[in-house]
Amino acid sequence: MKQFNVTGMSCAACSARVEKAVSKVAGVTSCSVSLLTNSMGIEGNASDEAIIEAVVNAGYGASLKSQAKSDSSSLISSVSGGQGGKSASAEDSLRDRESPILIKRLFSSIIFLIPLMYVSMGHMMWNWPLPSFFDGNHVAMGLVQLLLSAIVMIINQKFFVSGFKSLLHRAPTMDTLVALGSASAFVYSVCALFAMT
Repeated sequence: MKQFNVTGMSCAACSARVEKAVSKVAGVTSCSVSLLTNSMGIEGNASDEAIIEAVVNAGYGASLKSQAKSDSSSLISSVSGGQGGKSASAEDSLRDRESPILIKRLFSSIIFLIPLMYVSMGHMMWNWPLPSFFDGNHVAMGLVQLLLSAIVMIINQKFFVSGFKSLLHRAPTMDTLVALGSASAFVYSVCALFAMT
């Protein structure tokens, strides 16, 4: 069984899309995609290039798992007496590399979301005082909200890149929902701001 790394998957719909695309390649008898490990196992006599091309055409990235890595892990396995190297390699393939990035983006977003919510909703919902500069100055308040919203969207641009990319490939995912909802709300708000001015 050939093993491939697959990048860009974020939900079960992504892995199903990759599996469906690769299963159509001539010579593929079996295809199994794992979202957890971002990997794919292929049985059959299809060429590596055709498999990778099918994944790329589906809107994701793919590469053949390097033989050097498996050779080194088998060498470690034989030196360490069998199971130690294999378990280390398995642990490395299962290591969560995505969550620390998501947590960092979450905290960065919260830093800008707190003042955004204070300026946009605090005075209406909880009667929190606004700086005197904003008294009767709706355009300034709108511009501050526009700036803070844009910063949050830039921090989370991965949703937009992934979402619109999958939409262009006619295979919408959860990122597409987030991207379309956020982008349409942002565009409508900008239009409303210009209408106010």
